Amino acid sequence: MTSINVTRRAALASGAAALAAAALPRLAGAQGEHGWIDAHCHAWSGDLAAYPMAEGRTAADLNPAEMPTGGLLKTLAPMGVGRVVLIQHIWYHGFDSSYLTDAAKASPATFAVVGAVGEAEPNGPDMMLEKKAEGVKGFRVRGFGTADWVDAPVMNGMYEMAAREHLNICPLIRNDAKMDNDALLHLAALSEKHPDTVVVIDHMGTVMPGDTEQLGNLITLARYPKVHVKISGFNKFAPPPYDALKGQIAALIEAFGIERLMWGSDLPVLEYEAPHNLAAAFALIDSGLGLSDDEKSTLLAGTAERVFF
Repeated sequence: MTSINVTRRAALASGAAALAAAALPRLAGAQGEHGWIDAHCHAWSGDLAAYPMAEGRTAADLNPAEMPTGGLLKTLAPMGVGRVVLIQHIWYHGFDSSYLTDAAKASPATFAVVGAVGEAEPNGPDMMLEKKAEGVKGFRVRGFGTADWVDAPVMNGMYEMAAREHLNICPLIRNDAKMDNDALLHLAALSEKHPDTVVVIDHMGTVMPGDTEQLGNLITLARYPKVHVKISGFNKFAPPPYDALKGQIAALIEAFGIERLMWGSDLPVLEYEAPHNLAAAFALIDSGLGLSDDEKSTLLAGTAERVFF
């Protein structure tokens, strides 16, 4: 057992007082030239003439009315975050990620884009090439019917295309009652078939604190070196200061290594409902896990930089 693990476990077992939600990061000056990286944010424009919504959606569906990339950077700046991975909001804009890719073209050192082509679209793999040319680095797939993914020509074609073109597959799974509960097992089967495909699992696979069965399924994926996990979406799991996540995050660090984990806020979704807030979500990483400065640097920047930038 390393001294780092001893320090971490001691910190998690110490029953420390609740994190101060307004605390600023202690490493604000240590994040490098471009700042920390938030590996999971959504953004959209209020200019629906320039960036139309998907069929059937209207401005009334937007919550909030706009979430500009500049607004994200302003919100994240007090945390020392200067770079963002922008995630396609499929419900609002379908497969059109032009607002995100326009931002990335204007500031490629600041923004990276995860787009979408649809996990059941017959021409999905070919669309990935088109999206890559627009600046997309990864592709979100949503976990409906994941049992079918294992042998589906489209999904296998997407995995093959991602490996060949140095792109990423980013599954959102177990995030909805209609999604497959065995999705982690299906992702393992796909990585067994496609070990060279970089996979980045959103929101810790939506494994709830205390669910040892699903946590075990997630940890099983650590055997595949190209699988990564986002420590993100805290509002899905527990109220701030998010202490209930400490043991689960520690187990993921031990299984995957810090170098295959990355932090993401999931703004603006994180703050849709009080008392969830960015300061508390960041403080858990910055001061709540007993991490070394090197570990924090990797979780808050190094992994996302290597995978997305």
